[in-house]
Amino acid sequence: MDLRFTDDELAFRDTIRHWVRSHLPADISHKVHNALRLSKDDLQRWARILGAQGWHGWAWPKEFGGPGWTAVQRHLFEEECALAGAPRVVPFGPVMVAPVIMAFGSKAQQERFLPGIMRGDVWWSQGYSEPG
Repeated sequence: MDLRFTDDELAFRDTIRHWVRSHLPADISHKVHNALRLSKDDLQRWARILGAQGWHGWAWPKEFGGPGWTAVQRHLFEEECALAGAPRVVPFGPVMVAPVIMAFGSKAQQERFLPGIMRGDVWWSQGYSEPG
């Protein structure tokens, strides 16, 4: 098995590297590299920057407004974000809620909620309650 990246994957990595390093705010990168507390504003600002590129939902299929990346491309995106000092995306909206809406939501629910999640305009949380 050949585990080397293909030429297309290497070109993709270079594109992502350049984009992230030119769009990631320096103050956010500084906080990440120095293990300083990120505010909700910092996290939402980065989400909106990603959202403007269509990357806040980096694992989403194209049919729902995502980039439709392969598993390798998603890995390269996450790796380049980490190397640049980008914060991890808060998973509630794009990783936890959105896939449920994609799979089980009505067309109206998908049209209402998914665009705001992708743009980073909507802040989701998830609550649990135990019986008794």
